[in-house]
Amino acid sequence: MNDDTDSPVSALDFHTLRSAFKSLVAEGLLPEAIWVRHAEEMVRDLTGSRVVDPEIILQIIRK
Repeated sequence: MNDDTDSPVSALDFHTLRSAFKSLVAEGLLPEAIWVRHAEEMVRDLTGSRVVDPEIILQIIRK
């Protein structure tokens, strides 16, 4: 597990994360109040890093 450095997210992984996130939102399974936290958890699960680039999160949750 890589806890202290940024782990890059590939374009394919980003597309997969964003699609999964948008599906959760569209199905009403993810309230807007927890969008940022959930997106951060998704990226952490994928990368194994505690450090998450806030720009990636903003791109994932954008409408």
